Amino acid sequence: MTKSIHVIHTSPGRIRLRLPWLRRDGKEAASLADDLLRVEGINEVQVRPFTGSVLCMHDPEEMGVERLIEEVCRSTGVDTVVRPGEELPDGDALLRSLEKGSGVARAATLFIKGLNVEVLRATEGHVDLGALAALGFAAAGAVDIAVKGKLDSPPWFSLGWWAFRTFATMEELAIRNTSAHVRHNNGDAHPPGKTAH
Repeated sequence: MTKSIHVIHTSPGRIRLRLPWLRRDGKEAASLADDLLRVEGINEVQVRPFTGSVLCMHDPEEMGVERLIEEVCRSTGVDTVVRPGEELPDGDALLRSLEKGSGVARAATLFIKGLNVEVLRATEGHVDLGALAALGFAAAGAVDIAVKGKLDSPPWFSLGWWAFRTFATMEELAIRNTSAHVRHNNGDAHPPGKTAH
């Protein structure tokens, strides 16, 4: 797979990049953070190897966005840069799927969204597909109990799935805001959730 650097967002003094291959190499992620902090004008680097996200805080008067991207290219040896709105290079179908979801997932999402619109239209906006599915499962469970006369315990994989799903739903804010180790230009590393000023 061709390595490429994806520019996700830029604003004065801040740039977020995605380097998908960092997810397979934690040492390279740490090395990149150390290299970038040696460059004058870069004040802070946050690397999240799990997602391949690289966030750089920089002094916009000392370090422009283009120069910062050049430094990332130099440090990684990668010269393919994909900017917002640009297509991925040929052969990067895997990266496209990582960024936007697989083709099957996108097609299924399109189908389900269309079905949801039809349910909302048929019920004049009173019930959506999620509510209909929840009511359907509850009714099926009630019928099963009525027929069998007892409440069966769910199989282990159902319990596992619901435990994971409940955690992901209830802790969405924490999952989205959990930060990685942050390296500052003084060389200190700080644990997640703590930064030095």
